[in-house]
Order: sequence, then structure tokens, then C-alpha cells
Amino acid sequence: MNLGQRFIGVFTGPRETFSGLAEKPVWLDAMVIVLLASFIFGFLIAPYATRDTAELTDNSPKMKETLRKTMGEEGFARYLDNLHKEAESPSLRSRIQSGLSVGIMTLISLFLQSILLLVLGRLVSGSVQGNYRQLLSAMFHASFINAVLGNALRFFLITAKQSVYKISTGLAVFFPKLEFNSTPFIILNNIDLFQLWVFGILGYALSAIFKVDLKKSLFISYLFWALKAAVNIALNIWGMGRYQ
Repeated sequence: MNLGQRFIGVFTGPRETFSGLAEKPVWLDAMVIVLLASFIFGFLIAPYATRDTAELTDNSPKMKETLRKTMGEEGFARYLDNLHKEAESPSLRSRIQSGLSVGIMTLISLFLQSILLLVLGRLVSGSVQGNYRQLLSAMFHASFINAVLGNALRFFLITAKQSVYKISTGLAVFFPKLEFNSTPFIILNNIDLFQLWVFGILGYALSAIFKVDLKKSLFISYLFWALKAAVNIALNIWGMGRYQ
């Protein structure tokens, strides 16, 4: 299968697509697609993210005090001045940096997740089948859903609300009155519908890679998702705690 067939197959025929990838794992071209999609998303949302950061910093005495202690009074004043300038008129440089940051962090995350999923898959399934290249191929192809379709929807929501922090593609979307920095919002936001989709179709990949039935592979996939979501929730709550 060529890249176009694999891209379409992830959405329309995941069982056949991932069975083929298990037999012949390819991932470099899929990685490029995910990287480009993530870079474009980071580039486009940079102005909104900067404004959110400026607003959050302005309204957080705790964060201001932490930054003053870290940077010193003069350093903090320069940081705040630059932050407000970027919030009013984002530079091309800052938008490129945002795109690169999102793209690189996405790749690092997927490389790391592939290793962890390989270890968890072997432990839970008891199978000696499967290798890192197969998991990497499956992870990058499954990520088409989140990096392309998911980010496209998120960008639409961000431009509608003029905010990165206040939008959600998780269960938090059904509770619009929740504050974005509240614990319930953070928990519900991490139950992301696109992530659930990604790890659902990864079940087909794991079944073909570890040579186990689909029920067991889905259990492995969603167990990994649950552990990942728990870590993200803990980090998000800790991060927001710095501003309150």
C-alpha cells in the first residue's frame, strides 16, 4: 500500500490496513505527515496560545511571584513586556517556534509511547511476538486521526472561541460552564474523543502484531490509554496549581 492508501485505510478499513502494516511496517512517511500536521497546528494556534498565557499570567499573583523569584524583577518585567507584545502582534519567529515545539513534542511522545506500549503489550498478552518498528508504524498511522482530523477540529473551535485553553474535544465539551483550570474540566478534557478513537483502532494493530484476539488487544490498548490519561491529568492539575 502506498501512503495515500494507508491514510484512507486508517479511517475506512483499519483491520486490513494494520494487518498489512504488521506484515510490512513502514513509518517514515507517516511520521512526516504527523510532523507536518502538528507543526501547522502549532503555527496557527500560536497567537491564541500567547494571549491565553498573557491573560493567565496577568490574573495569577502566585505565578507572578514565582516568575519574579526565578527571573528577578528586571527579568520578569522584560518577560511580561515581551509576552504582551507577542500577544498583541505575534511575530513569525514565535509562530514558527510554536509549530516546531508542538511538532517535536508530538514526535517524542509517539516514539516514547511506542516503546511503552510494546512493553505493556508483551506483559499483558504474554506474547513474544511484535517489535518496536511494528509498534512505531502502528502508532504513527493511528495518529493520523488525532494529528490531522482532531487538530483540524480543534483549530476551528479555537478560532471560534479565540482561546486554546477554553476549548475541548473531550467530555468537557458537554459541560460548558466548567472553568478550564478546574479539576473536573481537566479530568473530562483528558477523556478525549479522538484519543479514544486512536486507541480503538490500535486494537486492530495490536491484534496483528502480538497475534492475539481483538478483545485482548483492545484491553491492552485502552489500558495503556487509561494509564496515559491518568499521568496527563496529574501533570495538568499540577501545572494549573502553579497559577492558582
